[in-house]
Amino acid sequence: MTDPAAPLDAASLRFNATGAADGPEPQSPALLALLRYWQSKCKADGRLPGRSDLDPLELRTLLPHIYLIDVLPGTVPDRWRFRVRLLGEKHVEVYGPGMVGKVIDDVFPPAVAAEFNRLYATVVRRRGPVVNRGRVSWLRNKEWLEYEGMHAPLASDGVTIDCIFGTGAFVGLD
Repeated sequence: MTDPAAPLDAASLRFNATGAADGPEPQSPALLALLRYWQSKCKADGRLPGRSDLDPLELRTLLPHIYLIDVLPGTVPDRWRFRVRLLGEKHVEVYGPGMVGKVIDDVFPPAVAAEFNRLYATVVRRRGPVVNRGRVSWLRNKEWLEYEGMHAPLASDGVTIDCIFGTGAFVGLD
């Protein structure tokens, strides 16, 4: 018997991703608020904010929607691995528990992991926010959920991106 919560093998999954600076801004008020928050933490000299610049008290109403992804060096230059550091309860509601501390490649089927890796690598390469939209087509019995995400880089030293600060809005969950 097939597990109804098991991820689908979504070879055709493609995120519709655009850079927030060169494309449409998020439609969700929560995502727009987080984009503005990240922008407010950017340094005047062009240095990126780090995790230590994020204040959970300032984000308390958005915490259920937030996630952090560690950017890990890969075995090949410019090929990173991504590990889930923190997952807000809205994401746990969709994906289920047990993802924190795991590398994306170990959480999703290969085609789905490749798309998440591509999305996060785009954030690292652009050194700026990326907005994506789509349907949660990779999770069985949740294909009807529409999703909008905002993903922004963080750098502990202001330069080297070591984390991605993200949020997602799931249309139909609230």
